[in-house]
Amino acid sequence: MSIGVICCRVLEREIRAIIADIPEVTHLEVMDWGLHVQPERLYSRLSERIGELQDHVDAIVLGYGRCQTMDKLSGNFSVPIFYPPAEDCIGVLLGQERYEKELGREPGTWFLTPGWTELGMAFVFHELQVQHMAEKGIDPLRVARRMLDGFTRALLIDSGLNDGLALDQKAEAIAAEFDWRLEKTEGTLASLRKTFQQALSVKQ
Repeated sequence: MSIGVICCRVLEREIRAIIADIPEVTHLEVMDWGLHVQPERLYSRLSERIGELQDHVDAIVLGYGRCQTMDKLSGNFSVPIFYPPAEDCIGVLLGQERYEKELGREPGTWFLTPGWTELGMAFVFHELQVQHMAEKGIDPLRVARRMLDGFTRALLIDSGLNDGLALDQKAEAIAAEFDWRLEKTEGTLASLRKTFQQALSVKQ
């Protein structure tokens, strides 16, 4: 049995923690972060990489949520493809139901996964697609603050693999830029683990 894994950089630490105990994983490819902002580009990159990997493994696990892309992947690959049943990496690490509950509790919530938090303000700017405004003489932070007016809370997700104080400090710095209240909540790797179990159930 051989499993290939293609994951987003923001879920790399969680994926590596899980596959450390799965010897059947023979291939791991970590793709650039932020591709979800351009779903067509993400679709193209994933389709290409799956196509090249499919002849070397029995199943492929994608370390992504749906990201407006996964449900569109071709069913014509020669091996089964598995990914967590969540809209994005936030849903992957919180569980989709919990994700929706947190949004219902406080709609103005900016979620911070460990991977996104490590990237700091670069992640925020990229998510809002304002990262190139400085080249035009426009302050991207000022634009970001205007776009996120009404947000009140930053919610840091602890996946159990965090770097403790260092990650907390980065989350605090992001929250401070927008005058958000920072809260921390426990995440889960259950969805990712279940996805790997599904892949392991594939018979050679």
